Amino acid sequence: MPTPQRILFVELLGGIGDTLIALPAIQALAATYPQAHLAVLTFAPGAELLKHHPSIHQVIPVHQGQARASVNAILSEPFDLIVSDTSYEEIDQLIEQALGQSITNLWRSPPANQRVSDRFLALLRNDGIIDAGPYPPPRLYLTAAEQQAARDRLGPAFRPLVGLCPEAGTQTKRWPPEHFVALGRSLRAQYGASVVVPVGDEPDLAAAIAAGIGSSAQVWPRGDLRQLAAMLQQVDAVVAADTGPARIAAALGTPTVTLFGPAWAGRYGQPPPHINLQGYPDCPHRRPHNFTEQDCWYGDCPLDWPTCTVEITPEAVLEALAPHLDPLKSPRHVQFYNVTKETTPRPSPSPPIPAWDRAAIRRLLVMRLDNIGDVIMTSPSLRALRQNLPDAHITLLASPAGAKTAPLLPWVNEVIPWRTLWQDLGKLPFDPEREWALVEALRAGQFDAAVILTSFSQSPHPAALVCELAGIPRRLGESKETDWGTLTHAVAPAPDTWHQVERNLRLVEAVGWAVTERHLELAVPTLDLPLPPDYIVLNPWTTCQSRNYDAQRFAQAARQLAEKTGYPVVVSGVARDRHQAGPLLKHLGTHAIDLIGQTRLEQLVTIIARARLMLSNNTSTMHIADATGTPSVITFAGTELEEQWRPRRAPVALLRRPTVCSPCYRFECLYALECLDLEPESLVAAGLQLLNGSRVTPQHLDTDPVG
Repeated sequence: MPTPQRILFVELLGGIGDTLIALPAIQALAATYPQAHLAVLTFAPGAELLKHHPSIHQVIPVHQGQARASVNAILSEPFDLIVSDTSYEEIDQLIEQALGQSITNLWRSPPANQRVSDRFLALLRNDGIIDAGPYPPPRLYLTAAEQQAARDRLGPAFRPLVGLCPEAGTQTKRWPPEHFVALGRSLRAQYGASVVVPVGDEPDLAAAIAAGIGSSAQVWPRGDLRQLAAMLQQVDAVVAADTGPARIAAALGTPTVTLFGPAWAGRYGQPPPHINLQGYPDCPHRRPHNFTEQDCWYGDCPLDWPTCTVEITPEAVLEALAPHLDPLKSPRHVQFYNVTKETTPRPSPSPPIPAWDRAAIRRLLVMRLDNIGDVIMTSPSLRALRQNLPDAHITLLASPAGAKTAPLLPWVNEVIPWRTLWQDLGKLPFDPEREWALVEALRAGQFDAAVILTSFSQSPHPAALVCELAGIPRRLGESKETDWGTLTHAVAPAPDTWHQVERNLRLVEAVGWAVTERHLELAVPTLDLPLPPDYIVLNPWTTCQSRNYDAQRFAQAARQLAEKTGYPVVVSGVARDRHQAGPLLKHLGTHAIDLIGQTRLEQLVTIIARARLMLSNNTSTMHIADATGTPSVITFAGTELEEQWRPRRAPVALLRRPTVCSPCYRFECLYALECLDLEPESLVAAGLQLLNGSRVTPQHLDTDPVG
């Protein structure tokens, strides 16, 4: 046969599944004749799915009722080879008359247990139309934009995420809705899984199944086929009746369990690793070679069952899913930390780098350019540096906010406040003269070495470049990036999950210096403050919206604690919090001592150090309480990992609802602060345990995970 240059595949059986059954043959033609122009004529739903397929050059959609007319029209174009799976309305004869070189019967002589798609390939091989192969299973292609849109619409969901597709074209193909509900509940109980149920022609069916499963299930709204396909690609497994969505999922590589009723899985099943479950395999009415001859195909089951799929139990489906879901199993809940002493094991040290000679370092620069809490967490490193350099002059370069810690850090001789461009959040205009002024200021300091402290997500290289330009000969930092010489002593990156204190101390140890203590510490000022002997501190706000527990709930918890203990509540905050303090103070009433905007940082440290208990968000006050040993109840949002920032010495309870979007590291929450949806009573219970000197009982605040 001459090598064809133009090939037409006619697939007009009408179902989405039929298009995907024919797709391996279409792909095989493209692989055998890579230089040929390949066109596919198929009905509109399936035509949408074939968009962006790299092997198909042209997809011609056909509308229902227009099959023969569409074939007749396309035959006016020149084709060298036509392959078809369609014979009704004498379409096969129409093709044969138009072109002698054609294959128009891909259904002839089917073995009972050979998949139809494999049969198509076998016939094309036997007729010498395609090479021996092997050929891959059907494959669909989605754009990056389509995939991202599906991820955005799904939102956060606990993994594994399983798609349940309950609809089918005929009643005898369907799996009972109560089976889908039972399966969804089992997936939630055994795997902590989330479920998504797509809407087809019956919105009420999807809604009822999702409602029966509970809050771990969501309904996927009806859209076009490509939107459905994009969702099916995002999930970890799909369970569906023998219908189009099952074949779409399999063609996207999503592990699929297909539930067969009238049709014989031996002919219409999905290729491995997908699983096919057959309802009542010994049914005497089944016709494996042609299910359209069965009475149940067009009417009711002759056995008076709703459908033979009732024989497939939810337990059998769960077992079939296990190989795909077991590797994805993860804890449903986050343990909340309860610390009464230093419990964090010391991480292994970093690989050795050249040691620093203490005698050569008379002036040391330490750079930590974030907020107050970040600078407080450098206290163990500053203490260790002072112990190793008792006579050196140590300067801390900090942000203007961080520089306020100066009175609290006795190991530092000098603090320089500076807002640098690379640590700014977009407020500073680009000004090379300002940046060069920093270089000149550091040059004037005549520093012998610089220690650049960063978090896991920050680069030390902008700071190191400034130090290099300033002539500082030793520059120490941790870097994930290629080092172009800005660091003279580059420490290999630690795992992102390491606690920030350990990340900082690791640099000190990397140059051969000893660290004797690893806890936070501050110099607590001796101040005469008009406060009662016993009180509770409430610090209810942060500058980061995504970390703010509801202020009214904070007020409710603080008032209940005040009523149960007799302790007044000292309310702290900065001046800009004043405008939102009214409702909170009103709820606390006479229990409140209002110090909002009336304290400097060193006064706040003294207030927290003397308190019996503190309630706060994840902010600088959490680290102050850890340094002063003050028992604390912290509403710890899911913005960060607890193990990166949590208190490690003071008695503390960290409370939050587990959410799958954590850690997000966002300043603004996209999901209504679900991670901080905590009842005030949970704060009260933890606070009373701490006040009684008890170790806080580990809590699972949510038996119904947010998804």
